[in-house]
Amino acid sequence: MTQHQERLRNNILFETISDSAFRAVAGKMEEKQFPAGTVILEDNANGSELYLLVEGRVTIVKQTKTGENKMLALLHNGDFFGELELIDGRARSARVTALDNCTVYTLDKNDFDALLIKNHPFALRVMQVLSLRLRATNNHFISELEKHTQQWKQEVDKLENLIEATKNVNSTLDLDKLLKIILDTALKIVDGDRGTLYLVDEPKKELWSKLFVGKERVTIKLPIGKGIAGYVAATGDTLNIEEAYTDPRFNPAIDKKSGYRTKSILCMPLKNKEKKIVGVLQLLNKRKGIFTQDDEHFLRALSIHAAIAIENARLYESEKAFQQMREEVRLAAKIQLELLPKTNPKIQCYDIAGKSIPAKAVGGDYYDFILLDESHLGICLGDVSGKGLPASLLMANLQATLRGQSFGECSPKECLSRSNTLLYRSTSADKFVTLFYGLLDIKNHKLTYSNAGHDNPFLLTSGNSTKRLKIGGIVLGIMEKFPFEEEVAELKSGDLIAIYSDGIAEAMNGKDEMFGEDRIFELLQSNRSESAEKIIDLIIEGVKKFAGATPQSDDITLVIIKRIS
Repeated sequence: MTQHQERLRNNILFETISDSAFRAVAGKMEEKQFPAGTVILEDNANGSELYLLVEGRVTIVKQTKTGENKMLALLHNGDFFGELELIDGRARSARVTALDNCTVYTLDKNDFDALLIKNHPFALRVMQVLSLRLRATNNHFISELEKHTQQWKQEVDKLENLIEATKNVNSTLDLDKLLKIILDTALKIVDGDRGTLYLVDEPKKELWSKLFVGKERVTIKLPIGKGIAGYVAATGDTLNIEEAYTDPRFNPAIDKKSGYRTKSILCMPLKNKEKKIVGVLQLLNKRKGIFTQDDEHFLRALSIHAAIAIENARLYESEKAFQQMREEVRLAAKIQLELLPKTNPKIQCYDIAGKSIPAKAVGGDYYDFILLDESHLGICLGDVSGKGLPASLLMANLQATLRGQSFGECSPKECLSRSNTLLYRSTSADKFVTLFYGLLDIKNHKLTYSNAGHDNPFLLTSGNSTKRLKIGGIVLGIMEKFPFEEEVAELKSGDLIAIYSDGIAEAMNGKDEMFGEDRIFELLQSNRSESAEKIIDLIIEGVKKFAGATPQSDDITLVIIKRIS
């Protein structure tokens, strides 16, 4: 016999038949060759032959409804295939492909059926082999079922862990507490030893985190692009490093300082819904083995919720800070309002009023009435550079300075000179104040004034002449010493003085036109018979009407002095 025929004689189907029976059936079989990769039998095709493998290997594969190819068996020489189609008469149930160059012998259905009927040992052998294959298939099915059940259980456990982890990271809006919860949760999930959660500071192009050094909590910072975490923040890549010291991006100096030995690293970006990196999670030294792809997948799912929680906590902190700032501004506005005169002075022969409307919650305009004695009233109106809280603080400083210099026998020019020096020494170079300060001699009806760079007040006389009060000097706070001048204006019955801040003259409308001094003068001239308080209201009303929908951009302050007898 040839080598192939000897192998055929030793086929598992022919082990129990006699030599004469084998020779009879062998003469009816046909030898066939199939190169590696050839599909010998196609799934769902009709079959009429039994295949006995004498050389090479074949795979039996079934394609699932999802398109996945599942290998049912790997057959070697001495095995056979195609018997089921001959027994039950149905189509082929799987695809058979030559894994190697294969040699097979085929036996047609008629000869196979005759052998089953006439040769009892052969029929019994077929049944035994099919039984063995059925048992093997059953065991394989049970094994696969158990494997999938275990996988499903693991997936359910992971899902439950993820749900629990999501609950944890959404349990607080305190950013410090949240960072610790996220880190502890991540370490628990992947069984890591240590870790750090960094947040991105975009304006500074760096990462920061808070760590405990002993009992003290300290902030650490790391430039984006530097080190493992910096690289992840810059690129958005996930790094799973089995041996840290083999990676050039790892900095061993930290280990040397701490005495800790870093082995494996899993470093992952935290991205928000817009895929923007808001943080980096770096975990060290998985306690058993190395970090796996399952660890990566789970942390990636957690990172989405963590990033959203971090952003919510940051928004909450920003909102708290904003509310606190609003409260501080409200208190500052209340304090500032209390610094301004609560009532207008009641002085014989005079009608005096003042009013200030800040452009923001707090302003930088200031006016005051300082009763020095029964015969003298200090009157001032100032405008601090800038707006808002910084200007209001400087305004309070100005009031304290001016009041401190006003008392005693101090002329307006001396008062401004001393105030200028004090402001210069106590404020920065970019801060300055325009100020009009006048000292009204109530008995002699004289106003001695000095103007430090302020808009020149109007003096409308009873004789219908107009004068601007401009004698004085430069604005306060930009030069340490300056020789201010002063002037005396005599006030007669019917005279009117209007002191105002530039927020009135420079008020804008929708056409970018300014209200201007001419309109101020016209309102003063046409309403001079009204009370001081009424004149102020009419001018403010005129400014608002002129501006229309254009919002107020600067503080508005007015003081009107009328001699009525």
